[in-house]
Amino acid sequence: MGSSKEIVTNMFASGGITVNGNNPWDLQVRNPKLYDRVLAGGSLGFGEAYMEGWWDCEALDEFFSRPVSPG
Repeated sequence: MGSSKEIVTNMFASGGITVNGNNPWDLQVRNPKLYDRVLAGGSLGFGEAYMEGWWDCEALDEFFSRPVSPG
């Protein structure tokens, strides 16, 4: 098992999303605590983290239309 950062990064990579990548659908992490929060809180923790400014994405519609596998 890898670090929380590695697990979450690989999860998003399964849908073609790069953490801190250059595409408009790529996830931009603003708080490194995000990785632990996603693993602990799932989609609710991920959504709350967005509301708190822990991550951002230029094109949320494209981000959410990508199929991401939980592992």
